[in-house]
Amino acid sequence: MKVASLEQLEEFSSRMDIDLDSLAFNYRYIKAMVSPAKVIAVVKANAIGHGQRHVARTLESLGVDFLGVSNFLEGVYLREAGVRAPVLVFNGLTPAQMRRAIELDLSFFAFDSESLVLADSLAKDAGLRAKVHLKVDTGMGRLGFLPGDARSVAETLKKLSAVEVEGVASHLASPYVPEHDGFTRAQFEKFLAAAGELDPGHRTMWHFAASSGTLRFKEMWLDAVRVGAILYGVSRVWPLPWPLRPVACYKAQIVQVKRLPKGHNVGYRLHYTAPHDMALAVVPVGTTDGLTSEHADGGFVLVRGKRCRIVGICSCEMMVDVTDVDSPAPGEEVVIIGKQGGDYISAVECAESGQTAYSNLLTRISTRVPRVYFSNGKCTHIEVLGDESDL
Repeated sequence: MKVASLEQLEEFSSRMDIDLDSLAFNYRYIKAMVSPAKVIAVVKANAIGHGQRHVARTLESLGVDFLGVSNFLEGVYLREAGVRAPVLVFNGLTPAQMRRAIELDLSFFAFDSESLVLADSLAKDAGLRAKVHLKVDTGMGRLGFLPGDARSVAETLKKLSAVEVEGVASHLASPYVPEHDGFTRAQFEKFLAAAGELDPGHRTMWHFAASSGTLRFKEMWLDAVRVGAILYGVSRVWPLPWPLRPVACYKAQIVQVKRLPKGHNVGYRLHYTAPHDMALAVVPVGTTDGLTSEHADGGFVLVRGKRCRIVGICSCEMMVDVTDVDSPAPGEEVVIIGKQGGDYISAVECAESGQTAYSNLLTRISTRVPRVYFSNGKCTHIEVLGDESDL
């Protein structure tokens, strides 16, 4: 769907406003805090729902050191969108993906000796070099080789001529839970020992901390940090200890206001029965747009700056108790995540009221919800269902 003018914004019954100036502020703040460490800005999962294309372009214009994606196709997408900044793919790659990554100058994780040998062979066939980061599993139990295999991996590397090792990395299992700090520090010690065997001259980029680890463990910044959530002003470490700004505001419009009598059902599964005569607003945002069934009678939205309870939720709509709002009407703004009046609902709070994580909520907001981008107070781009419009 192409958008020809700002007037078409009125046609959007829901939208996510993305403040690129706040994104830039957060990036610069994080960069200054962790300096001289580099910043790997994570734009995986459609930039955690914020829109990968424009977020990546903004970060590239700021001179980002690296962009991080989890899925191989996300890296391809960035290259096809014209992004030339270094890109690191986190997921393990199949042989076909690895070949294409080398051709597109995408860096990727090598996770055992076999993946290194394959990368070397594919790079030689292409007449190129494979840019890899060695992934050590220090306790996550996911991608990577165990610290005890570091020496054999180092020996394998000596035999390869078309592999360029850019970095050594690992990932924390529970950096946001203080009760697990002992495990976290043990992971760090294992990583330092393994990295020392893999890269005894410390010539490459060692990176260990992601968003939560970056906030809580300064000693773990090393040569680079991988930050996603805090780049967008949200985090499992809450409240945020740094003055980072929320980048997104998720809002919708009321499409109907109706009076329901006491005892009337609201929503699927007979979950909620009106305890009194009530004014009910129907809002065209539901479980297909990031919310969960647990938001029903557990979450709130803002209407005229007042917190109004979500009392029922369907796949494409939610129902909101607006009894305490004076004469609510169709077309009125409903804020799901963001500020209205003197109140604010964060992505973390919204997610917790739906018994999920902020990342689950934000990444499930479908592309049918327009992303509306602002810079210097002006709308610059709109993206709907994958179609991009410049304004």
